[in-house]
Order: sequence, then C-alpha cells, then structure tokens
Amino acid sequence: GPAAAPAAPTDALAANMEVDAPAPTPTPVPAAATVAAVAASEQGVTTAASQAAGAASTAGEASAIAAAASTAVPEPVYEESAEAKFMGLLTAAGVKDSMEWEDAMKLIINNPSYRVLASLGERKATFVKWREQKLEERKEEVQRKSRQIKVEFVQLLKETEKLTSRTRFPKAVEMLGEEARWIAVEDEYEREELFEEYALSLERKEAAERRALRKQRMADFKELLLRHGITVRSQWRKVQVQLDDEPESKALEKIDRLAVYEELARSLEAEEEQQRQRVRDVERRQERKRRDAFRGLLTAKHAEGAFHVRSHWRDVSKLLVSTEEYQGALLQSGSTPTELYEDYIEQLNEQYQSHRKTLKALMAALHGSFSVSFETKFDDFDKALRAADTGTLEGVPQSSLLAFLEELQDKLARDKAEEERRVERYRRAAMDGYQDTLRGLMGALLSSITTWEEVSAVMKGKPAAEAMAADEQRAAYDDLIASVKAAEVAEAEGDERQKSEKKKRDRDRRREDEDDEERRRRKKEKKSKRHREEREEGEAGP
Repeated sequence: GPAAAPAAPTDALAANMEVDAPAPTPTPVPAAATVAAVAASEQGVTTAASQAAGAASTAGEASAIAAAASTAVPEPVYEESAEAKFMGLLTAAGVKDSMEWEDAMKLIINNPSYRVLASLGERKATFVKWREQKLEERKEEVQRKSRQIKVEFVQLLKETEKLTSRTRFPKAVEMLGEEARWIAVEDEYEREELFEEYALSLERKEAAERRALRKQRMADFKELLLRHGITVRSQWRKVQVQLDDEPESKALEKIDRLAVYEELARSLEAEEEQQRQRVRDVERRQERKRRDAFRGLLTAKHAEGAFHVRSHWRDVSKLLVSTEEYQGALLQSGSTPTELYEDYIEQLNEQYQSHRKTLKALMAALHGSFSVSFETKFDDFDKALRAADTGTLEGVPQSSLLAFLEELQDKLARDKAEEERRVERYRRAAMDGYQDTLRGLMGALLSSITTWEEVSAVMKGKPAAEAMAADEQRAAYDDLIASVKAAEVAEAEGDERQKSEKKKRDRDRRREDEDDEERRRRKKEKKSKRHREEREEGEAGP
C-alpha cells in the first residue's frame, strides 16, 4: 500500500531540503508546421501537404500536416496526454517499478486505456520511462526522509538544555539513547558525527556569547572610569583602589580592567595631543600671517622707493622698527625680520638681474656722452638713461635705477681703491729694493745711529736710488732705521715681546677662523629654518 506521509519539517532547514520532481512538459507543435498545414488546406493541394510532411523533423509536425491535408493517407492522431494516461494506468493497476514489461502487461492489457498508445514499442518505451521515474521518486523520498531524520535529531539536541559544548558523546548517549529521534539515526558513526557538529556549533555560540558579555562588561567599566573623571595624568595604582568595590569593576578580571584603563588612557592622550596640535596649527597660522604681513610691508616700502636690492638691513630696519608688522614679526618663532628681509632681497635680486641687463645696454648706447662719477645725482642719471631709452625702461622700477647707479658708483670706489693699492704696492716694492740694497752694501755697519748723509753717500748712483725721488729715499731710510732700532731693542730685551705678539696674532687668526665657522653655521641654520617654514605653510594650507 502507499507509504504514510512523512511528518512536516520542524524548521526552515528541513523545509529547504524538500525537492519536488518537475512536472512533465508537453511537446509543443512547431509554428512552421502549423503555417504549412493551413496553407495546404486552403489550396487543397495534396502534394504540398506530402512535401511538408516529408520535411518535418518531428512526429508533431507530421501529424499536424497530415490532419490538414484531406487527400493525404490517414495517420493515427495522438492526444497530447496519451503518454500521461498510459503512465496513470500503470500506477492505478498496481504495477511495481521492480516488474519487467511482460509482467506489467499482464495487469493492464485488458484495460481500455492500454490502447491509448498505438504501438507496442511506444507502450514498452513509456513503461521504461515510467519505471525510471518511479525509481527516481523512491530514491528522492528516501533521501528526504533521511534529511528529515537528521533535522529532527539536531532538533532533539537543541531541545536538551543539559547539553553543553563540553558534553561528550558517551554522556549524550546516556541522556538521549532511548529517544525515538535519537534511535531514528541508525548509523552510529553518522549519529556521532551529527552530535560533534552540533557540539562544535554550540561551542562557537557559547564563545561568541562570552566575547559579547566580556565586551559589554569592558564597555561598562570604561563608562565607570569616565564617570570618575579619569585623565591622562591619573595613576592606575590609585584608580583600581578607588573603584575596587564597584560592580562594574568586580565583573571583570584584573587584566581586562587594566586593558580598558590603558586603552582609555591612550585615547585621552590622543585627544589631548590632537588638541595641542590644533593649538599649534592656530599658532602657526597666526605666525604665518605675521610673516606675510611683514613681507607685505617690505613690498609696499620697496614700491615707495624706500629701499632697493642693494640696501643694507641696518638702514632699512630704521624705517620699519616702529611699524606694527615689524613688531608682529618679532613675536613669531619662525624667521626673524632680518632673515625675512634677506629672503625678500634674494627675490628682488632675481628681478634686478633682468633689469640690470637693460640698464647696461642703455649705458652702452650713450657711447660715452654720459658717465657716472661719485658726484652724479640720481635725477641726472635717470634723465640721461631716459633720453637714450627706446621703450626698454617700461616696467623697470625706480628702485632698480637707484640700485644700478649705486652699483656703478661702488665700482668706481673699488677701482679707485684698487689703484691706490697698486700704487702702494709699487712704492713698497721700490722701498724694499732700496732697503735691501742698502743692507747689502753696509752689512754690519748699518745700525740705529747710521746717519742719512752716510746712507746717501753709499746709495749715490745706485739703480734702486735713481728709481726713487729724494723724499722717497729719505722715507725708506727712516723706515729702515726704525726697524733696525726696534730689532736692537728687541734683542736687548729678549724675544718675550715677540712671543707675546706672535701669540696675539695666532689668537686673532683663530678668532677669525671661528667667526667664519659661526657665519657658515648661522647661514645653514637660517636656510634650514626657511625650508621648515615653507613645508609647514604647505601642510597647513590656505
């Protein structure tokens, strides 16, 4: 008889494991065959219907065309459900899926529905198909029941509150071994495997619950710390004594309490550092504004002609010392007003070099009709250049003209000083030649008491004397006698003084070397400070 319907699944997992066999789909009649059959019927042409039937690739096409052609040879016409009716006959007649065709035919051959299929071959093929479907359905039913048994087994484990993740399988056998749902799983190994999987899932669940509980308790302890005003300067030794009796503290292990405290301390320290950083950012922006204001003051004063690229800071500072921008630049920790001025002059110098080429070309265009001297006034210089200008002075500021005039006059001063040094070197060389000749002629007879008349007599007619005027010869004599007298005094008094002077010279030389080193160090520090400020301004943004 038919098997009893299995119990409905107890949860969604069992319901999802149910898989129904798909219903058979009837074979549709192709549209091309239908069109061909209608055309043949309307025209009454038997040969056209025969050709359409011959071209059809399926039994459905051939049947449709044969029915449409009145003159065609009649063929059996099968209803769409003939196969299904035959399969229903097999089921109703009690045919078993374990029977062979000959045994099944004995049970159904006398039934009128036996002939719904025209040929024996079709009936046998349908029987084979029906038997395969029944076997598949029985296999699926066995699998479904097996799944249901496993689901109910797991449900039994869930309903047993005494089971924990630490319960071992033998203990579970003692507790549930007599239960029907336990016994329904016949394979002992499969039963143990299902139990172990459930125990593992239970262990994961319990671990997740423990983590969640610990996390909540740590959050409660953190709130407790915040309520008691914990700061980055609080000491854990004092805090734990103060909160030891609080429920939130007792609910946690000591190591967890310490972890919460350290995490909170780091968070508070990070917030405090962020606040300090915000203050530093504000201060940097203020300092940058002060530097920008001072640079703006320099730009305005330069545009007014108060200074130019060759002006010295000691002169410019006198014009700016009383201004608010100068005082503000003194209050910031970045570049000093002196360093800001030097940076500004470096920028001006780049512009001045291009203007300088223009001004040099104009001076060359004057062809000597105008020359600069120490007495040349700026107005005269400006007038002369503009008279020779052909439009190149447009865009050249007055400060560049003033700087160029000062440069030319400085060059005149350097040339004059160089000429004076050249004349002095020549005079000194002539004097040294005169004195060397005199020393060579007189030798040891030369002393501090040697008279000018004696020297004149010895040097008369000598080339070194002829090359010098009389007053120059007398000056060379006086200088030589003074050095001889100093040598005699030094010799008499010993060389202590010379040693002292030598020490002084060495000390002065070392001091000069140290000053040079200090200047190089200060220049390096200034460059490093300027680069640091530029980087901070770039990070701070506008």
